[in-house]
Order: sequence, then C-alpha cells, then structure tokens
Amino acid sequence: MNRNELCESAAETTISADLPAAERLMQIGLNLRLTQGSSDDEIALSLWDVIEQDKLPGGRKLLVLVLHQLGAYDSASAWLTPDMFADQQLQLVHAEILLRSGEAAQALSFIEDCLTPATREDADFWDQMSRLSDLSRLMAQRDYDWNKADLYRLAGLINLAIKLGHTETALQLAGSEVDLQYLLISALYQEGYIEAAKRLLCRLPDPLLLGSLQLYREIAFISAEMLHDEGCYEKACRIFETLIRQAPEMARARFGAASCYLHQTMDNLVKRIELYHPSEEEQRKIDKYLDTLQQTLLTLEKSNWHTTWTPVQQKNIGGRDKLPLN
Repeated sequence: MNRNELCESAAETTISADLPAAERLMQIGLNLRLTQGSSDDEIALSLWDVIEQDKLPGGRKLLVLVLHQLGAYDSASAWLTPDMFADQQLQLVHAEILLRSGEAAQALSFIEDCLTPATREDADFWDQMSRLSDLSRLMAQRDYDWNKADLYRLAGLINLAIKLGHTETALQLAGSEVDLQYLLISALYQEGYIEAAKRLLCRLPDPLLLGSLQLYREIAFISAEMLHDEGCYEKACRIFETLIRQAPEMARARFGAASCYLHQTMDNLVKRIELYHPSEEEQRKIDKYLDTLQQTLLTLEKSNWHTTWTPVQQKNIGGRDKLPLN
C-alpha cells in the first residue's frame, strides 16, 4: 500500500474529531494496524499526515508519544531529533527505547546527561529517570549493587524490567525470595505475559495460605482471574470467595465471583438443553433467561473488575515468553 492509499485509509477511519488528539491518533493507528495490516513506519507516515492536515498541536512530539504508546518503538525513535531532547517527556521515551533495544550503556550515558541539578526539582521525572538509570547499570553490569536495594526499589526495578521486555533481568532481581517472585508474577501478568506468570505461579506456595497481606491477595486474585478465563469457574469462585472473606471491601473479588456464578449457570443451562431437548415453549423461556444472564455479564464487565491490557501489552498475550524457567 502506497502513501496516498494509507492517507486515504486513515481519512476514512471513522474516529470522532471530538476526541483528544492523542486518543484520536491512537485509534487511527490501531485501526490501520488491525484492519489494513500496516507496518509501524506506514502508520507513522499516516499519522503525521493527519497531524499536518488537521494542524494538531504538538507536532512531532505528539507523533512520537503516540507511536511509543502503540509499541512502534523503532518508528518513534526515527522521528526523534536531537533538538527534541530538551523535553523531559521525550527524554524518558528515548531512554526507554534505548533500554528496550538492549543498549544499556548508551541509555546510561544519555540518562546521566539528563539528570542535572536542575531536573532534581521535578521529583517524578527524577524518580523515573533514576529507576531507568538503576536498570541500565544492572544490565550494563556497572556499579549497581541491587542486592542492597530495599524491597520497594526492587519491586520498581522488576516492574520496569518486565515493562521494557527484559524478563531474564527481572528473574535475576527476584531471585528465590517468595515475595519478590510474587511481585514478578504480578508484573508479568500486568504486562500480558500470562503464560509466564502462570508457569511461575505453579512453582510457588498458595498465597492464601501465607497470610492476608495485600501482595498475597493480589496474587490470589490473579490466580482466580486466570482460572476464570480458562473456564474453571468453580475453582476460580472458591478463590474469589476466600478473598471476599479476607477483605470484604475487595469489590473486584465480588464481581469476579458473580461472573463465575453467571457463567456456571449459563453452562448448566446449555448442558440441560443438550441432554433433555426441551420443547419449543421451554426453549423460549431458557433462551430468554440466557439472554438475561448475558446482559448481566455485560453489566458486570462495565465495572472493570477484570484486568485490562493496553495495545502494547496485548501483543504479549499468547506470544512466546522469554522467561528461562527450568
């Protein structure tokens, strides 16, 4: 598909002009990827044409940020120019892209240039860059002694390593400590590495037997959510119910249990239909009841009780993970 055809396809995409510019471009980019099979570079060109045509504020910065959100990291990097590195948001993006590509030494050099006394005033930027610096030092085998890092710092590094695709580094950080391995499972699951999280979870003790810490409840919830998605509603429901007893305020567990009940009821009705061959009148009643159950499930979904994944994270779901477990 040539550039003119890509532009026409982007223009034909029915995205509301009332949406914020970044969200609108995200939807156009996703549409081009999913329906047209466009490459990241093709998407970048199409989005740039939309930005210029509609005179969207932000220009190249807006394009780079949207491409980064879409997971088009090489394309985002290609649109970055040295004069843009004065922008702290783009400094973070560039440092992340360097680390994703495994250029730890180059990333560390860039980060050190960015961490000036003036930037220390922005606590959030300083903290994010410092974490990237720590991970860069670890990956470049520099003078970072991660064995002396506290639990909070290690948790942040594990999350960051998984986010940037360095699962082996995250596994190294977690070591054999059970709590750190639970943090690793959470990070893997949140980033869409579901099969890796499942494999690691099978090797560890049942978190519900270890106490009622929030970390243990979170891992138990993930376990129940996995079982729910596999159709093991009875097993999932038992975990959700235990969580409800331990933490009555945990609304997600209540919604999860309700979803299990509804799915079980629907499955039982379908089995009864197959087994007993009801009359037309009975079938109409059953269909009406099934429709009511389905509508209730849709209402439950709107509560956002279930984990959701961004377009970048969805790329990892069902993909081959690189977690080296023996």
